[in-house]
Amino acid sequence: MIWVLGVLCALALVALFFPFIFWVDFSADFNEITVRIRFFKKELYTYEKKFGKKKQPDDEDSSVAENEEIAKVPEKPVETKSAPKDEKSDTEKKPIAEKPVESEKQADAAPQEDSKSAEKIAKQVNEPKPAENKEEAPADKKEESKPASKSEAKKEPEAEKDNTSADEEKEKRSLTDKEFWTLLLTPEFDTRAWWSVRHWLSALFRLFRIRFFDCFVEGFRMEYETMGYAAALNGFLKSYPWIGDWDFRMDWTNNHDPYAEGHLRASVNLCRLLGLMFATLFYGGIIAFTFWRRRAHILKTGELPELGFIRNKIVKMMTEDD
Repeated sequence: MIWVLGVLCALALVALFFPFIFWVDFSADFNEITVRIRFFKKELYTYEKKFGKKKQPDDEDSSVAENEEIAKVPEKPVETKSAPKDEKSDTEKKPIAEKPVESEKQADAAPQEDSKSAEKIAKQVNEPKPAENKEEAPADKKEESKPASKSEAKKEPEAEKDNTSADEEKEKRSLTDKEFWTLLLTPEFDTRAWWSVRHWLSALFRLFRIRFFDCFVEGFRMEYETMGYAAALNGFLKSYPWIGDWDFRMDWTNNHDPYAEGHLRASVNLCRLLGLMFATLFYGGIIAFTFWRRRAHILKTGELPELGFIRNKIVKMMTEDD
């Protein structure tokens, strides 16, 4: 049993700390920018932006040849066919022959329906009404009167409840614009809110572990002396982790256009995701708790905290804009 628990713990640790790697491959020059995002080896997204190319002579010749071929193709005339006369005559004759037949059917059906309705009315008049209906009528009225009185009795407590709910709604009012901005600009609330936001941002930046690989920028053209100083500075900055992954190449022979290329590796695991979720809940809960506690105090007492000169000016500006 112990070895089973040990295996499960090992699998849980592997699942928590297993790195999910995203790659971002980028390249840029004066004519085109390309960005590719990969998850391990599978491409997720590709972005390309072209700024315009100079037409080469081969492209111009091919476009001229295509235009000449299009001009040589003759245009075929479109033939229009007229509908046959026999079909028109048949369509014109059919509705004329059908109309009198339909009118005759309607005229024959009308007197039959009138005779049937007259017979039904005569039977209803001649039939005697049962005496049971007369006896049941007053009983029904009595039974209907009873629930009416009960419903009236029920309406009275409901009306009282509606009045109490209306009074509670009047008491539970919302903050005005001045009260809201005064609460947000209180110095104590601002210090606690910025403290929470700063710690949450640090947890967010620690979510991904980012590294650069094989990144270079070439095509720097300056005087030979300044290019020598820049090359020496680049060699000195190689000791720093972020800048050291970049290589700045000087164009000593003046035959390389400006060009940049590189790869970015971002890894994330479940442990960091869970840490970010807990940090969001913790710091967000602190801000929400302090806000609602101060809001309840303002609604209960109506006392606003005192602000400085600059904060009062900001509150007036925000209320005027609203």
